[in-house]
Amino acid sequence: MITDFQILGLILNFLNYFFVFLLIFNLLKVNYFNPIVAIFVKVYNPLSKILPMLINPIVNIFVIAVVVKLLSLIVYFGNQYETVALLGVAIIQTIMVTLRIIFFAVIGGVILSWVAPEKSNAFLELVTEISYKTMSPIRKYIPSAGGLDFSPLFVLIIINLLESFLSDILRSIV
Repeated sequence: MITDFQILGLILNFLNYFFVFLLIFNLLKVNYFNPIVAIFVKVYNPLSKILPMLINPIVNIFVIAVVVKLLSLIVYFGNQYETVALLGVAIIQTIMVTLRIIFFAVIGGVILSWVAPEKSNAFLELVTEISYKTMSPIRKYIPSAGGLDFSPLFVLIIINLLESFLSDILRSIV
């Protein structure tokens, strides 16, 4: 039987994912005319007016995502751990979710470049754009060799190394 705390935790986790996606959209400066991104921005705009702005919108969205994740962790584990430890876990898990979404977007972008070079809908355009903008800094230093682009491989390796590092830190906290 599902309790009220579990439902509240699920809602807070959903909100955390919402803000992580919004964070990715702002970090990578994706096309705001994409209907999916427009929905996220439309939902966030009234909230951004209510909440005080920090240094910039990216930091503000990250802080909101961490606070929402912290609240969900408090709902689940509030009695077992100290709030400071849960705050560290919330920060690390928010970063790890961000990296995991980018990881799958890069894989999706690579697959889409093979099978569907024409963008057919808003979601596929968004995956392709996230993938391209994630790999573009690496493409400056590693050009394609013989028509093969190795930048996705390097991005995926970097993301996996970062996730391993963060999971080690997470294990030491908990």
